[in-house]
Amino acid sequence: MSKSDSNGQKRRRGADLENAVLKAAWELLQEVGYQDFTMAEVAHRANAAKPVLYRRWPEKSSLAAHAILKFGPKLDFTIPNTGSLRQDLVDFFSQLIKIFDMFGTDKLKGLVTDRLKSIPMEKLFSAPNSKNELQTAVEQILRQAENRHELSFDKLSPRVLHLPSVIFVNEVVSQEVVTQQVIIEIVDDILMPVFTAKH
Repeated sequence: MSKSDSNGQKRRRGADLENAVLKAAWELLQEVGYQDFTMAEVAHRANAAKPVLYRRWPEKSSLAAHAILKFGPKLDFTIPNTGSLRQDLVDFFSQLIKIFDMFGTDKLKGLVTDRLKSIPMEKLFSAPNSKNELQTAVEQILRQAENRHELSFDKLSPRVLHLPSVIFVNEVVSQEVVTQQVIIEIVDDILMPVFTAKH
């Protein structure tokens, strides 16, 4: 006989359990935001034991991030090719704004800071078991710029290639929001001078 909870409902297992937990986590994030998001409430909504959640997601930031990746706005980046490195960067990073617009500043507050405590910087914007999609996209934009003779890609160090991820993480942690004006300032004041410095 399958184990049941006090209401007679069968406890979920495997993929069914994971989907139920992530769905409950996503709905809770939208209702209360990250600060008031708790593993206990997610477990209650998903009809799951709290220790089971902690075995799969060691901290609430991991569970929240996975819920966003599964049910949130898809970071399905389009790689612009406008004919200008500056405009390509502005258009590309402007796509990040949609995730902030969906949640609002208060709802995301604290999530990035907590994730920084447990995962490497270069993986922050990547889905589990995938490469850094943000950096990969930036590299493609830079390769396009090289083809237009705007820069020399081979002269850019790995540290420089990681720069956009570092900057946007810092912006979220310190300011808790990214706006169109912020993106323009980052591109004009930091990224363009750095990317084209050794051309």
